[in-house]
Amino acid sequence: MIKKLFISALMACFGFIPMNGQEVFKEMVQENKKIAEDKSKDLEVRKIATFKHDALSYMAMKVRDDVLADTTNLEFAQKIVQQLNEQSLSLHEFVNLYIKRLTNASKKKDKEAVMALFKRASLSNSFYNDEDYDLVRAYCDNNNFITQFSLDTDWVKALEQVRKSR
Repeated sequence: MIKKLFISALMACFGFIPMNGQEVFKEMVQENKKIAEDKSKDLEVRKIATFKHDALSYMAMKVRDDVLADTTNLEFAQKIVQQLNEQSLSLHEFVNLYIKRLTNASKKKDKEAVMALFKRASLSNSFYNDEDYDLVRAYCDNNNFITQFSLDTDWVKALEQVRKSR
């Protein structure tokens, strides 16, 4: 389902099929909420989905204020929706790449290096420069989650940074 959604989202981004970028975002929010609440799923899978859902909700909260500030500018609103769509897709890829590299790391020190790399990429690529550190860093030092990333992340840049490092 996720792979199919991702392919559809990419096709929509490049104009191959008519799809509102907000539909992709909403689908990702709904899918991650569904996984997070599904007690039949593995706990770690649910925690990862919880993080993704919270990160998507944070983005929606931040852009809502921008869009509401200027409801008459359709071009601006479309830009915000496109940006939200790009960030959502990059968040999804970032977390999936993280899980893949973490899974492939065999030694404890290698796993710790992967965790540090991705955490550093998240923290060093702030998107909104939000000073509410308790909120944006809620996952960063939470040992109950393997997704110890900032909610205030430019996921496009963070993904690019981790892809370059190997």
